[in-house]
Amino acid sequence: MIWLILLAGIALSPLSDFLSVYALKGQVGGDMGARYSLFVRGAMVAGLIAMMLFSGRVRLSNWRICLLALVVVTMSCASLAFDEMAGGEFVEEVIVIAKVFSLFVYVAAFSELTDAQLEKVEALMRVTLLVYALAILAGAVFSIDIFRSYRGGTQIRAGYKGIIYAQNEASGLLLSGLALAYLHVVRNGWSARRIGLIVALFVAAFLLGTKGALVTGFGVVAAYSYARYGVIKASVRLVVVVAMMSVIAVAVYFIVPSVHQAVDLSIQYFSYQSDHAGGGKIATVLMSGRDIKFSNVWDELASRDFLPLLTGGYPIVRYLIEMDGPDLTLIMGIPVFCLYLRDIFRLYAQHGDGHISHYGSYFLLLLMMIACSAGHVLTSAIVAPYLAVIADLVHRWSDEERRAIADGR
Repeated sequence: MIWLILLAGIALSPLSDFLSVYALKGQVGGDMGARYSLFVRGAMVAGLIAMMLFSGRVRLSNWRICLLALVVVTMSCASLAFDEMAGGEFVEEVIVIAKVFSLFVYVAAFSELTDAQLEKVEALMRVTLLVYALAILAGAVFSIDIFRSYRGGTQIRAGYKGIIYAQNEASGLLLSGLALAYLHVVRNGWSARRIGLIVALFVAAFLLGTKGALVTGFGVVAAYSYARYGVIKASVRLVVVVAMMSVIAVAVYFIVPSVHQAVDLSIQYFSYQSDHAGGGKIATVLMSGRDIKFSNVWDELASRDFLPLLTGGYPIVRYLIEMDGPDLTLIMGIPVFCLYLRDIFRLYAQHGDGHISHYGSYFLLLLMMIACSAGHVLTSAIVAPYLAVIADLVHRWSDEERRAIADGR
């Protein structure tokens, strides 16, 4: 049943995402009632929890993570009781907490599958990644308005997010998708299918129009290179790859008029942001104003004697910083957040000298860098199952690698 729930939920996810985008008519900040995507993924997570409880296959570590989630919800309840959070904000906060901890539900579910079952589920996930990438490509080729990343007034800039609700979540999805594709390359080498998926995801990353997507693409290549070839050889290869891609990008910019126009539009946008930014112009533009949001929240925390940093329960849904590290610290409090980080590290950091274990560690570093700067990764319901399958595959394949190295000795 766990296997069937995963297959059904993952298969329906692209459709539910499209319905959400279509219902909102492309208005990213529009009607929050159009949550078909959240309903599908919520039902999938609830079904997985029910099946694991019914089968009795809940490990002690899972109960401990469940306790962490309950502590976080309890602190939000305390904020609600002391009138520091409105009722609507409390509901939204609980939804965010559920999305954050859904990663561990997926990891627990994947760990119950046989290798054959996991292979089928993961193959379906690669198909959905291709669907998301092709939707972004279709949006750019056919100028589909509801697939645009940015809309409205002087803030508009080039980019297409396809059938994903928000462009920042699309960045997180492309991160996990590219990481999953390169994980297969590390273990099994290159093939036509893997090259096709990686090319589609890379093109989608460039068309998305976010800084995070571009950093993500090069970051995954770096993680693969350092895991596969070591520091010196990987550094040389990365210099060559960056030089080649830069030449190709410049050539496309001058040859293709639509690309030229899109790049100029984004340049105008960033120029506008720089002219209207505060004191730290470069930092503000690079972080899309997140430094200003952090400063505003910090002032609010000062008025509360910084107590939420210890206890959690801060209503981040009222004013998101959009950096997962600070946002999750405010929800959980520093002590619980440290325990949460320890569990995240255990998912990807595996012991051993093999390529897979090294790749898991490099991916963990990249994941935390993107999450704590661009955000919308650890708090995304869309990204969670893909992050979970990467964690499970790293665990399984690094174990195989260690055994193979031991047998070779």
